[in-house]
Amino acid sequence: MKTIFTFFVFLLFSFNVTAQEAIIYHVVPPDYASTPGNGTFLSQFSTSARTYQLLMHESLLAPILNKQILAVSWRLPTSATANWPAADVTITNYDFYLGQSVDPASMSTTDFSANFVGPKKQVRAGSLTILANAYTFGNTPNNWGPEMTFFLDSVYVYSGGNLIIELRQTGFTGTTRSLDALLTSTSGYGTLFRSCWGSGYTANSGSQGNFTIARITADDPVPVELTSFTASVSGNNVLLQWTTATELNNYGFEVERKTENSSYEVVGFVTGSGSTTEPRSYIYTDVKVPDGKYLYRLRQMDFNGTFSFSYEVEVEVNSPAVYALDQNYPNPFNPSTTINFSIAEASVVKIAVYNLLGQEVAVLINEFKEAGPHTITFDASELTSGAYFYTIETPQFKQTRKMLLAK
Repeated sequence: MKTIFTFFVFLLFSFNVTAQEAIIYHVVPPDYASTPGNGTFLSQFSTSARTYQLLMHESLLAPILNKQILAVSWRLPTSATANWPAADVTITNYDFYLGQSVDPASMSTTDFSANFVGPKKQVRAGSLTILANAYTFGNTPNNWGPEMTFFLDSVYVYSGGNLIIELRQTGFTGTTRSLDALLTSTSGYGTLFRSCWGSGYTANSGSQGNFTIARITADDPVPVELTSFTASVSGNNVLLQWTTATELNNYGFEVERKTENSSYEVVGFVTGSGSTTEPRSYIYTDVKVPDGKYLYRLRQMDFNGTFSFSYEVEVEVNSPAVYALDQNYPNPFNPSTTINFSIAEASVVKIAVYNLLGQEVAVLINEFKEAGPHTITFDASELTSGAYFYTIETPQFKQTRKMLLAK
């Protein structure tokens, strides 16, 4: 028995190879990247629990199309007269959600949940600490404050459409702070961008509010990165193991097998982990594989239907020659079941089924078979429910097992 592996020179293999670009800092609305807002808004850093939504029209978001959103940040208004906060501040819960939204013109203030189109994805949860003097003043506009970084394993790729950023915060003790924002009378408000807020961590209704100017941090998404793919043999079973470092929209893996002279065929499927930057491990066992040399590969598939192949691994199955009759599976069964058996040398093999009176009710095979493992299927549609025996006979071997038909 031996296992042969095929390796690529590279230690890391990505199913999808994409060019990596510099991180994008995109301001919404973009006209205010170097221009301060004309108002302020107090919601993100209020001592009272708040729910705050920022709705953005897709026409403002072209630079981050198909990019992974990593963080968002705010800045002080030009009216600020001091850095903020004066001392470190910790907010108990500072939770972000992202998703596609309705058109800003259709924003609801009576049902915040209706502003999402489809599911929303939580990308940040838990406490947030803001260090003293993290937000500075004295510039026009002021410098951006620290990024509110999203979970590493909560990948959100902006794929088009209107975007909503929802913040839910509570547990803030300290000095409140308004941020640079646009008044509701600003050109574009209500058509290109819009906001609403509610009092309470889980508020679902409230009022229209000024739009806080936001800087979105985005980057090229990480592909499904395969870090290892190995195969090992135990008897007539082939154990495949692989790990990924990152995954993006990964629906799953088709396991494919071929002999030296055949084409690849699908032998199994393993569900992927969607989108994550955490390592993931997978195992698949290809059972009852006949003797011979085989190549295996993975066909990784995204939710959108795109796919790519891994490199190949090669194994040789060379099981010891034995006589055996396995228990049928499933058992009990209705109306068909599978029987595996193996013979140590080529010979005529008979497998028959008997009732409890010892009467032969079916002959499954009675023919010459080569040495090695074999599989047959028994269809008992014509038999009544009850217990039966099945027997294998060769010139050198005989064995009987019991099965149960339950209709």
